[in-house]
Amino acid sequence: MGAADAARSTTNEDNVLPHSRSPISRPLSQRALSALFRPDSVAVIGASPTSDVRREPLEGYNRIGYSGKVAAVNPKYDEVAGYPCYPSLKNLPFVPDAVLILRNRDATVAALEEAADAGVRAAVIPEIGFAEAGAEGAAAQARIVDIARSSGMAVLGPNSGGVTNWVDRVHLSIDPIPVLRPGGVALISQGGGTRLALQGSGRGVRWSHAITCGNEAVTGSADFLRYFVDDPKVRVICGFIEAIRDPESFFFECDRARAAGKPVILLKPGRTEASRELATAHTGALTAPYRFYRELFKRHGVIQVDTFEEMLASAAVAQAGRSPGSGRLGVACPSGGLVQMYADGLTNCAAVHYADFQSHTVDTLGSLLPDNGVVRNPLDFWGIDDIEHGSRKIFQTIASDPNVDIFAALYDPTHHGATGAVYELWGACAVEVAAATDKLVTLITPVDGSLSPEKVEDFLEKNVVVLGQREVFRALDRAVTWSQPLPPMADDSPIDNLSMASRLRASGGLPFSGKPALDFLAAAGIPVVESRFVTNVDAAVNAANEVGYPVVAKIGDTDVLHRTELSGVIVNLRDAQELSSAAARLFAAGSLVLIIQPYVRDGIEMILGLETDDVLGSFIVVGQGGIWTELMDDAALRPGGLRVGEPEQMLSELRVQKLLRGFRGAPHLDIEALVGAVRQLDAIARGLGEQIRSIDINPLIVRQRGVVAVDALIVPAGLREELN
Repeated sequence: MGAADAARSTTNEDNVLPHSRSPISRPLSQRALSALFRPDSVAVIGASPTSDVRREPLEGYNRIGYSGKVAAVNPKYDEVAGYPCYPSLKNLPFVPDAVLILRNRDATVAALEEAADAGVRAAVIPEIGFAEAGAEGAAAQARIVDIARSSGMAVLGPNSGGVTNWVDRVHLSIDPIPVLRPGGVALISQGGGTRLALQGSGRGVRWSHAITCGNEAVTGSADFLRYFVDDPKVRVICGFIEAIRDPESFFFECDRARAAGKPVILLKPGRTEASRELATAHTGALTAPYRFYRELFKRHGVIQVDTFEEMLASAAVAQAGRSPGSGRLGVACPSGGLVQMYADGLTNCAAVHYADFQSHTVDTLGSLLPDNGVVRNPLDFWGIDDIEHGSRKIFQTIASDPNVDIFAALYDPTHHGATGAVYELWGACAVEVAAATDKLVTLITPVDGSLSPEKVEDFLEKNVVVLGQREVFRALDRAVTWSQPLPPMADDSPIDNLSMASRLRASGGLPFSGKPALDFLAAAGIPVVESRFVTNVDAAVNAANEVGYPVVAKIGDTDVLHRTELSGVIVNLRDAQELSSAAARLFAAGSLVLIIQPYVRDGIEMILGLETDDVLGSFIVVGQGGIWTELMDDAALRPGGLRVGEPEQMLSELRVQKLLRGFRGAPHLDIEALVGAVRQLDAIARGLGEQIRSIDINPLIVRQRGVVAVDALIVPAGLREELN
């Protein structure tokens, strides 16, 4: 562990933890974060009895049961909502740990400066019109950052709805205060509406904290993650994240959360360009392509969801605190149609599967079913004679089978009368099972959300999770996947970083292809096709005689980036006459250098690439290459610094992998050599990623023995705008 890592692992409140590479962020002490989440005293600046927005935060302190000191600040009043009101912070009889500032933009900045001078350690700023609103707003936000930096203050916002801590009964927010039973699930939201929707869902998730990040001018999502990882009362962390401003710290905290046994469940919008633009307008932060975030989430063990329903379902499973084991399901459902849907429900679930019942379980279940009943999993037990005794025995038998990790049963709350009574019986049987085992017990409603919040809470109190049929299997699958250990980082393949960095500098910072690009790859240990570089027709014929016909002739000028689009590649030239004619045409078109290569006819064309994002780092891509790259859209992506087994996983995700493995009698190609090329490109990403914008090896031909790079384009860092 390095010095920086050692510093970051400490939780001593007097130590300052390294934070980020963001130009507007600064290290924050645990003491400042504690003042934000657990202040012993608060002041509301700008409180007013004539405004609901400026009065209700004070009224909320009684409602939530806050036990600390409270004061209002406004020179117009002596009292607001029953609390004493003072002309300014310096007139208070105490220095508040935290302030909620309810002023316009300019007055907010002045109030924050006053708070810093008074020694306040945390502030919440709901006001809008800062970095998201043009140059003047950006300047005002920069002033907030300066004040916070100089004072060490934790500042939430601007443009933030605030924070609520139900565990310690703290409310620094302009949002309505739902008085909820405190739980162990913390919520980080980069949107106020999303926070309100989630905390008011009634789906049985027991929130410990909810925070609306706002513009994250000073204190950001990585800081909140750090706080929740270190808070022993938080067991699960959920997040609605539009943009990650400090990815290095953010993903470091995700790793810490995983090591602490705390699932991080994130919903990241932005799969379309329109959504990304809206995120920038909303938060004032640029967002990277969604596919990069998706792969980084996988790398760091984050549970990814696409909807609020998926987040709530995964949180409900995680907060239960019961292990999903290896994902072996045992399910009881007295409906043939629903049993079929349950079977279909596992179609896209790789980590969960239906358990094979032990022989004793099969015998016991068989004795309870009607004569035409068949013992299988999921079990359709419709038609049993003694429904009360039989249901109880069936539930207990399945749940107690050693091959079963998770027990689930049908529960439909929409029925009344005798049918409704039967479903209540099955609910009671599930409760009995939960009391008798430490396995995860789930009731499945056919229609999501059909159970009242009160009933959901009642089952939750008895260790039974209620989930809708649409979400249950994916939620369980995500829980099992998260519980499995991540593979270790793969060993770094040795390359000469100094020599290769020198090759990059020799390009003068310009994109290059041709001989320099192929030499660069060869220096990294990636096999390249034998090539000759010539400047006239006679030299081209001599080169072809050396490498052997048939050959390929292509434009070799290093500043020509895409030869195929310029008709600059002529293949399968079988003799000197064909080559001479082709070479003459290419020279006549303006080429100064030609590349003569053997025409590689066997094998499959692949693309192997590296792409570096300014914010998120380097990524490795492998996919079907040649002219099929864009047409087939068949590619796999991973962050640089591959884990053990990741190159093989990437290939298994591709449709073209069937051809690589020998489809319909075709020869099996050298997948091991392809994996080796992926690893060598990863070595470039690890050692030189920050110096390279992109590497495009297309095609890389995979043969029965070995691989060869036929063409490549390398773009040094710092050229994205110029290329666009």
